Amino acid sequence: MDLLFYVVLLLIGGCFAGFMAGLLGIGGGIVITPIQYYLLTSIGCDPKTSLTVTFATGLAVICVTMINSTRKHKQNNLIVKQHLKPMMVFGFVGAILGAVISQYIDVEVLKILFGVICIVSTVFLVLIKSPTSLDNIKTDAGLFYSIAFACGLASGLIGPAGGAFIIPIFVAYLRYPITNTIGTTSALSIATTLAGVICYIVLGWGVQGLPDFSLGYVNLLQFVFLTITSIIVSGYAANLSKKINPTKLKALQVIVISYIGLQMMGVFDIILSII
Repeated sequence: MDLLFYVVLLLIGGCFAGFMAGLLGIGGGIVITPIQYYLLTSIGCDPKTSLTVTFATGLAVICVTMINSTRKHKQNNLIVKQHLKPMMVFGFVGAILGAVISQYIDVEVLKILFGVICIVSTVFLVLIKSPTSLDNIKTDAGLFYSIAFACGLASGLIGPAGGAFIIPIFVAYLRYPITNTIGTTSALSIATTLAGVICYIVLGWGVQGLPDFSLGYVNLLQFVFLTITSIIVSGYAANLSKKINPTKLKALQVIVISYIGLQMMGVFDIILSII
């Protein structure tokens, strides 16, 4: 593949990732997963390696993007600080464990797991009525910490798709309004994505067959060009999320996450082959 075309696709992907991550929280960052996977397999990388590099690099991009988005969400007073710091610790540990476990799971299983979590998350979002205020937020610390650990585990295991898992959990079980969910999970995701990135770098150190410019399983070429546009766009999108009707925001989440989940599971390829 021509290098210029490769870079252009990464820059465009970064725009989408930044916009969706800032607007929808980390769950929006899953838009870069199929782009990265396609680019890596198109240059001859092994499917298993491509998927692992995709997850690892995606987490690195989302980590940087979330730092920028969190700053904007904090300015807009959308971050709920209740139990947040210990949740970040539990999320950090969960992400490390998830990244280690992912090394022992078949690539096709990971792709299906990625898609299933996306679809289940959207079902939750459709069925659950988002609270409109912070009055009914849960107070049980154990529940917060358990959920943070589970979210970290999902992020480490299946990369950015773990973010799709976080959003409905916060709305359904912790009773956060959708706008506060996006702000708070952005902050939590800094810890989970950072842990995943560190672990994937260590696990990938010295592995053969990685694409050029890789640091462990994190591909620096993809990281740099995805991050450039992602950072620029994410701050704008984070401000925009406060102005959009929560119902429309949730509908957009459902559409985006469902599409990516079905695509990674190969559903559209099956339909096209039948047609």
